[in-house]
Amino acid sequence: MLWMTVYHKSIPWCRYADDGVTHCKTEAEAQALLVELRQRFAECGLEMHPEKTKIVYCKDSKRKDDYPDTKFKFLGYEFRRRTVRCYYKKQTYL
Repeated sequence: MLWMTVYHKSIPWCRYADDGVTHCKTEAEAQALLVELRQRFAECGLEMHPEKTKIVYCKDSKRKDDYPDTKFKFLGYEFRRRTVRCYYKKQTYL
């Protein structure tokens, strides 16, 4: 999506066919980008899927706030918070 490269250089994003993910630093940035993307899609005669389009909070040990959406699926994979055990340090991470 050349438009993202031109107008939002600082926001990392990934696209595959008709699916995409952007990585915003704040919820406000994500909300503003969502409005702009909807407008851009409309200009191109397209619309976003209402059930698949959402802002997801990527929860981990440093991000502890509560949000309704903390996981998402992209290209058949589910991205979510999970526990990881480091065996050689004998520590568990979220």
